[in-house]
Amino acid sequence: MLDFDLHFGDGTVNILEPKGYVTIFNPDATNRKEYLESIKRSLESVSPDIIGVSAGFDNHVKDWGGLLETEDYYEIGRMIYEKTQKLGCGSFGVLEGGYNFDVLPINVVAFVKGLGGM
Repeated sequence: MLDFDLHFGDGTVNILEPKGYVTIFNPDATNRKEYLESIKRSLESVSPDIIGVSAGFDNHVKDWGGLLETEDYYEIGRMIYEKTQKLGCGSFGVLEGGYNFDVLPINVVAFVKGLGGM
């Protein structure tokens, strides 16, 4: 599971981590390049049956986190799409956050387009 919500966990870790069959990754970086590279490395290191995403968009430059651009959300979705194509598995995302309603819709659309291979 990839959790890119600014507020890591929010119960997800408490519920899933003890199960032992879920790997949860929350990127933590001080710049966009490192952030995306850490996601890339994480995806390269696992072979899941399905990829779940806790999709929080509050790390956008115009939201609380102030780090990611809209195109970064597309890139995250694209990386997941490529991994699912390679493994023949599926993916899903759960909307978790984003407080600036002026940019939230375009960030969600960018992520979903990447996730769909568009």
